[in-house]
Amino acid sequence: MDRIDISERGRINGHLIRGITRAQKTFRPSDWPERLAGVITLFVGERRPGYPCALSRLAMPVVDGGAKCLFVSDELRTVCADAFDFAMQFAADNDLPVELQTAPALAVR
Repeated sequence: MDRIDISERGRINGHLIRGITRAQKTFRPSDWPERLAGVITLFVGERRPGYPCALSRLAMPVVDGGAKCLFVSDELRTVCADAFDFAMQFAADNDLPVELQTAPALAVR
């Protein structure tokens, strides 16, 4: 299993899907980031058998400013473009803002 190793040397570029709609309503259900991260894991597992899918590295549920969010690593676009497109389309379909973000580096030990 992958472990998180935060390093000052590197950072991960990605997209933060914020769980507050553009109309300023909290997106429901409250566990949507975990559910979406699970779907992304399934996409990667089906499309890239044997790929060591690290949920924490490719799609990471986080809380930012009190809002539940999902951080989607740019690496996902390379690993499984369908999963990345699905996550971005999910955000668009549900009127969730997406922000470019940089997260601390996560490494596999």
